[in-house]
Amino acid sequence: MLPRAASDAMSAASGGGSQTARRAPLSSRNDIRRNPPKLAAAAAAYAASPGPHRRALSARPSSGAGSKRPAGGMDALAPYGYQTISPIAQGAFSQVARARHLNSGREVAVKTFNKAKIGKEAHLVQAMKNELDVLQKLKATAHPNVANIIELLDTKTSFHAILEYCSGGSLQRKLAGRPHATGLPTPHVVSIAGQVAGALAHMHGMGIAHRDIKPENVLFTDTSQEVIKICDFGFAVACGTRRVRTVCGSPQYMAPELSRREPYHAWAVDMWAFGALTFEMLEGKPAFRGSSMEQLNIRIMRASHEAFTGSTPPQARAVIKSLLVVDAENRLQASKALELEFFSGHRAASGPTPPAVPPVVQPTATEALAQGDQHAE
Repeated sequence: MLPRAASDAMSAASGGGSQTARRAPLSSRNDIRRNPPKLAAAAAAYAASPGPHRRALSARPSSGAGSKRPAGGMDALAPYGYQTISPIAQGAFSQVARARHLNSGREVAVKTFNKAKIGKEAHLVQAMKNELDVLQKLKATAHPNVANIIELLDTKTSFHAILEYCSGGSLQRKLAGRPHATGLPTPHVVSIAGQVAGALAHMHGMGIAHRDIKPENVLFTDTSQEVIKICDFGFAVACGTRRVRTVCGSPQYMAPELSRREPYHAWAVDMWAFGALTFEMLEGKPAFRGSSMEQLNIRIMRASHEAFTGSTPPQARAVIKSLLVVDAENRLQASKALELEFFSGHRAASGPTPPAVPPVVQPTATEALAQGDQHAE
């Protein structure tokens, strides 16, 4: 996973954002009780995965630092028919670059996982497996509002996840360009929020949760900024109806149950973050703010968000209030949220939504390699 500073995945320059919205470190993934399967085994499982390769892709915003070609000028992607164009984001164990498919000319985003670095830590191996498992599951359905994986390249030193590329910048960057405390026009919020909710309803229906919904991870497919895709599945998990334990996400968008350090429903965490995201789009400021992390957590635990102004119409307030609910069991699911009046126009344009109750997801090939673990969580 990449640092928050790199979150504006699809643009050449990163957007500004709250300094408190840092992502929880991977060191919090401390519940693995068995040694992880070898990286080679994970690669074999993906190689056996069926399904056509789609020609499209997306990554996270640009941090200005990124991957460079190895000494000697050799492009690691060249043997696979891609040409590296420029860096997008750089992390300690992975990096994202913009590249071009030579035969088609289509631009893609490439997330590269360094095997040597990741292989040293069990939790990093498991985190990578979780991310790639989720991307492989989502690839089969190719939802239009998900930045899908196109193919996975397995080299001697790295895994390269070829992803759909979005050239229109991030929602974070768009909000940062607005005047202070000025949200987006309501019709645009209906469209963006409706697309995010539709993608979440789809993922939750497959038993998948994103767990890091925030403006940086909502990307526009092109400069018209009409169509969005959710990106960065570094904290995503295919858990079905099981509760999970890992505390992750960005503080201003983290649900109150995460502070209790107890097993939680991952879909409900997404819906809380979606409520905070919708508030921010309308009001032009984060739903939850505090002078310290302690104060921020207290406000989140009480669902004491910033006050509404005239920028948020009653129908939108009803959506947000049904999502920013402290009791996760009473939090609205994505498919039900789309049935509210606020999204009536979006429903007419996009058609029916997936079922509300997520099914139990069967183990993937890499999960089966975990030799009996319920989940790496």
